[in-house]
Amino acid sequence: MNKKFLLIVIFLSSFLVEAQSSMNESVSEKKAATAMTLNKRFSAKVLNAYQENSKTKVEDLFTYFQMLTDAKLNDDLKKEVVKNINLLFQNPNTTVIDFTSDSFDKITLQQFIQKLLISEPILFSVSDESRFDSVEYQSWKTGYTVSRTKSGIVTKTKIVQKVFFFETPKMFGEETKMVFSTILGEM
Repeated sequence: MNKKFLLIVIFLSSFLVEAQSSMNESVSEKKAATAMTLNKRFSAKVLNAYQENSKTKVEDLFTYFQMLTDAKLNDDLKKEVVKNINLLFQNPNTTVIDFTSDSFDKITLQQFIQKLLISEPILFSVSDESRFDSVEYQSWKTGYTVSRTKSGIVTKTKIVQKVFFFETPKMFGEETKMVFSTILGEM
């Protein structure tokens, strides 16, 4: 009786291992197919246009960061700027570089916003040169250089930032259409 039970357990275990292996392969294949789908679904020109749009979002982001350090900007406008920054990201806890410190540690976006609100004025500029790495599963990485001027000292930092590419529903009057949009991720 024990031998039969043991054989049945071994037999069933082999099926479970095979099923798990097939499932893992299926998920990996699906991710690879989706990444390939972005390259196949869009021509290089169209995908490049989305990547250029993400470059504009990065430039807007650093303009917003600079505005938060402007003591002349009233609180209502600063709240609006914070709202716009949060709209550029999918997750408010995304890690970004702390440009308020000289160590350039990584902190959450929300912590960085709070530090900017009490910071001395900082001027930011983003280089014209941007590099777009290969498309991954619903994302790509973009590289650029940020110049930070704080207390008259200019520091240049090379940044690699993840950009997500999502299909989202948008309302056009009474009609809903699926559109693609870019959302900034971690630095």
